[in-house]
Amino acid sequence: MVTMQDIIHSPLLLILIAIGLLYIVGFSVVYLIKAYKHCLELGMTKDDINKVIKSSVFFSIVPSLSIVVGLFVLISVMGTLWSWWRLSVIGSLSYESMISSSVASAIGFASSGEMLSGATGQQFGVVMILMSIGMLSGFFILIPFGKKLSMSVNKTETSSDWKYVFSGVFMLCMFSVYIPVLLIGDTIQALVMLTGLVVAVALGVLASKPKLHWLADFIMAFSMIAGMASSLLWLKLFS
Repeated sequence: MVTMQDIIHSPLLLILIAIGLLYIVGFSVVYLIKAYKHCLELGMTKDDINKVIKSSVFFSIVPSLSIVVGLFVLISVMGTLWSWWRLSVIGSLSYESMISSSVASAIGFASSGEMLSGATGQQFGVVMILMSIGMLSGFFILIPFGKKLSMSVNKTETSSDWKYVFSGVFMLCMFSVYIPVLLIGDTIQALVMLTGLVVAVALGVLASKPKLHWLADFIMAFSMIAGMASSLLWLKLFS
C-alpha cells in the first residue's frame, strides 16, 4: 500500500515540482527583461535601473525570512518537497497548517505530525487536493470580477474612504477565521501566537518613528522568528 511517506519522497513529485519552479523562474526572468527594456525606452538610465534592482533585492530577501521560517515549520508535517512547492508558489503557512490539521483530525490522527508518519497515500491525496483547489478559488473569482472590483475601488479613491473600510473588513474576516483556531488549539500554540502578536505590535509602534520606518518591511519576519523562538520557552514551562 502506498503511504504518505512514499509520495512526499517520490522522484516523480520532485520532478513535477522542479518543472513548476523552473517555469515560474523563467516567467519571472522574461518579464524582468521586458520591464528593463521598457524602463530604458522611458528614458531611465542603466545606473538608475540597477540601483532599483539592487534595493529591491535587498528589501525582498530579509522579509522573506518569514517564509523560510514557515517552510521549516511546514516540513515537519508535510515533508520537504510538498512544503517547498506550496510556499514557493501560492501557499500560505496559516492556510496549509489549518488544512493539514483539519484533515488529520477528520481522518482520525491526533496531529499533523502523526499523520505524516501514519497516513496512506490516498489520505495525503485529500490534503494535496484541498490545498491546491481551495487556494485556486480566489483566482476563479478574480477572472470574471477582478477588473470590475479594481475599477470600483479606484473610483472611490478620491471621493471616499470606502476602500479602506473594505480592506479592514476583509482583514477582520481573516482574523476571525484563523485566530480562534490558534487560540483554542492548545496552550503552547496560543502563547506562540500571542508572543508574535506582541512583537508585531511593538515593531509597528517603533516603525512609526521616522528614523525606524525601515522596520515596517521586517515586522512579519521578526514577529514569526520571535514566536518560533518563544515556543522553546513555553514548551519548557508548560509541557
